[in-house]
Amino acid sequence: RNNWYPGQKLLDDPRYAVKDVDVLVARARQAFFEYLPLRGGPDSRVYRNIQRGPLCELFFLDLRTYRGPSNANRQPQRSRDTDYMGDEQLGWLKRALAASLSTWKVIC
Repeated sequence: RNNWYPGQKLLDDPRYAVKDVDVLVARARQAFFEYLPLRGGPDSRVYRNIQRGPLCELFFLDLRTYRGPSNANRQPQRSRDTDYMGDEQLGWLKRALAASLSTWKVIC
């Protein structure tokens, strides 16, 4: 299972020839954008919305990039450790949903 996170140390893990997780994360992100037909932009973000006619708008979320660190997720209060979407993406989603005139708003 891929459980990498930026800043993680792999120095003692014999499974990886490259020990810098930041390098591995950058390579994985590059492969993701090269493989998927996403339109690039200055911010290269994954989350976006696409209008499909006058009735339907699709909202695609990035549920990996902005999440908190991997843990048991038993924190008693909201914090960076409990984040799943991140403040920037959550704010974008709220604004985009409020501004949408579509009948069907599909969150993917």
